[in-house]
Amino acid sequence: MKAVVTIVRNYTIGKVDDRLYGSFIEHLGRAVYGGIYEPGHPSADEHGFRTDVIKLIRQLNIPLIRYPGGNFVSSFNWEDSVGPKDQRP
Repeated sequence: MKAVVTIVRNYTIGKVDDRLYGSFIEHLGRAVYGGIYEPGHPSADEHGFRTDVIKLIRQLNIPLIRYPGGNFVSSFNWEDSVGPKDQRP
């Protein structure tokens, strides 16, 4: 018995959702603190995010960025990110 595979390049079943090609950010090295988030940096906006880094990331045309991501997500408790910053763990 032989198997035969036929590939028709122009045959489309459906559109692939662009969100499939998203990315994530996690706490590796300076990726978050000292990277995309650095209050007090000359290019930081009113929320502490570095606009120079955001501009470079936008050039990559990533449709979405998840946070948290990677291995950090396994120990992340979203409740620790809610409320006044000075009262968070």
